[in-house]
Amino acid sequence: MKNLDALLVGFYGMQNTGDDMLMAAAAAGAKQLFSASNIGATAAKDSATGKIQEIQGIQSNEQRFKGQDRLLKYLGALRSRHIIIGGGSVFHTAKDIQQKRHYLKLANSRRHIAAGVGLGPFVDSAAEKACAKFLNECLFTGLRDRDSFEIAQCIAPRANIALTFDLAPGLRFDQPFQDALCSATDNAIGVALCPVERFQGQADLETRRLKQLAQVLREHHQQSGAEIRLIDFNGHPDIGDNAVHTELAAMLSGLPVKIIPYNPNPYASVHEISKLRGIIAMRLHAAIFAYLTGTPCFNLNYHPKCHNWCRDIGQLPSNTTDSGNIDNDVLQTALANIWQGDYSPPSLSVQDACNKAQKNWRPLP
Repeated sequence: MKNLDALLVGFYGMQNTGDDMLMAAAAAGAKQLFSASNIGATAAKDSATGKIQEIQGIQSNEQRFKGQDRLLKYLGALRSRHIIIGGGSVFHTAKDIQQKRHYLKLANSRRHIAAGVGLGPFVDSAAEKACAKFLNECLFTGLRDRDSFEIAQCIAPRANIALTFDLAPGLRFDQPFQDALCSATDNAIGVALCPVERFQGQADLETRRLKQLAQVLREHHQQSGAEIRLIDFNGHPDIGDNAVHTELAAMLSGLPVKIIPYNPNPYASVHEISKLRGIIAMRLHAAIFAYLTGTPCFNLNYHPKCHNWCRDIGQLPSNTTDSGNIDNDVLQTALANIWQGDYSPPSLSVQDACNKAQKNWRPLP
């Protein structure tokens, strides 16, 4: 097999729109930083997203024996010049972090980076120690949020690190993103949920949230006549978003509701969100796409990365809440303000966010 200029490492090709966009951003960074043209990624060979982005998947389409994908990742690293750990929350367990250290050692240079990544929460002290070793061995690590940066400073004070940003804003002024934007706005409210509780044995909490959202959306429709569009950001048949959106749609029976299925081209989701009057975003990259397209957003934060995002862009407290503690009146008021044109956008400009994201690809020694 042909050698690779760069291997992108992340949760790629798993039918997740956020990770699809991170792969696109990591590929753009590889071209910018390393002049890479032959790029591979830790995704299946027949990954639809990989084909769309012209990135070579190095993993099997179906694992035939235990450890096959790990072996293929090691072989991919062995025939790669540069490793890029591109975006996401990918530093949690010692086992996974040790594998990333192996990739760096197997590749054909010592010029490797981690870009726009989040650290923790670590599952144990072994994971924290493994992460410290990784940071010291990686040529440069860009941390996407202040919490991750402070952790890195604490556990690896001599590592070459910087506070950067999520990778996606770095693509905002590239042509594919510009082409995805819609100039017209529909009378529609979007919703992008994450079924996190059902996989943690807390389905009752999810059901309670769905009932609250259904009530608020019904009331909002009565006032605005808005269509409700439920956007699947994760298209996995078992752990994806369609099931939770289908349940919400059933609760909204009689209203104009449309489920927009997962699309392996992440710019399709950018296009859909750019058409909305506003969106209720639980999925982090649904909120990021809303911010980048100027679409008013109410954030339902289910993870520290979501809280960090809202803090770092200067999202007003009135436009965000914890996903497990929704106040119906607060959400209803926020939606009403959006429809009346009384939405206050985050204080961080999109241009500044793009500049911060570009720091992930700063010149290396």
